Amino acid sequence: MATIYWRGDRAYLNWRQNGRQVRLSLGKIDAREAERIRSAKEAELTHGVTILSKTQTVSKYLEWYLEWYAAEHPTTVTKAKSEFKKFIKEFGGRPIDSIRPVEVEDFKRNRLRKDGAAPETVGKELRRLKAAFRRGVEWKEIDSHPLEYVRAPRGARSVAVKFYAAADMKALYKANKIRAPLWAFMAHTGIRRGEMCKMKLADVVDGKLRVESDPDESGDGRTKSARWREIPLNAKAKKALAKLANPPVSVHRDTLSDWFAKDAKDAKIGGTLHRLRHTFCAHLAMAGVPLRRIQILAGHSDYKITERYAHLAPGGADGAVAKLKF
Repeated sequence: MATIYWRGDRAYLNWRQNGRQVRLSLGKIDAREAERIRSAKEAELTHGVTILSKTQTVSKYLEWYLEWYAAEHPTTVTKAKSEFKKFIKEFGGRPIDSIRPVEVEDFKRNRLRKDGAAPETVGKELRRLKAAFRRGVEWKEIDSHPLEYVRAPRGARSVAVKFYAAADMKALYKANKIRAPLWAFMAHTGIRRGEMCKMKLADVVDGKLRVESDPDESGDGRTKSARWREIPLNAKAKKALAKLANPPVSVHRDTLSDWFAKDAKDAKIGGTLHRLRHTFCAHLAMAGVPLRRIQILAGHSDYKITERYAHLAPGGADGAVAKLKF
């Protein structure tokens, strides 16, 4: 027999299995949802039919997922654990399929308002969680995706984009001459690290690099249209490509980031691998390339991302308003 036990506003599901008492925390849910879960469990015990299939708790599933993640992304697993922490604290004891989208919306609102977390922070947390649950459904480890219809917020912070000047790039190339062609190629194509790790020399056709975006585990870096984009190779990109192997990169994307971090430190220019992509976009903008063209070349899914480089265009705002003749 399955029963519900309440302790304050938290519900617990109790039943006996193989002569032992089992108690499962359902977290903060209403009486109606608690009764639905109890009835389904009662039917399982009575008829021997699994109704609450794959009812892993949030904490157990994410613990398993993080073990896989640690093997695939060893240098970012600590960050992933940190981004899961608040969600696990709120829903950890709950069966995954008992969590309603509206509850996640409440969680999101509380993170923004009560905790005072920045939209960028909450957005990263939710996108990382969405990726984790989406993968669980794809692997048929879980039946439901509680964040599927929850939109992750994106911040509107106005932060100047950091990029490398020509002198910085020269220092980077000098810091490690063996890897210099790799950094030169990435800076002159704007290719993402995941895309770089997938690239083969056959992707270059008629002097143009054909790229399809490759999202990381947080969902960032994705071109939502999932279309190929073409990047014409300039003279420096072609020269760098001629010095690369096939495939150019045969290591994990995190290792690629580690390589760059070391070379950037040695060059005393700082920054992360992604700054090469900013460098590509920023220098195009300073050369007067229209923002729409930069968006296409970079594969930005949202024009707002490209607009971060608008202030770098020749003449800027002063040049634009000076053209008014009335």
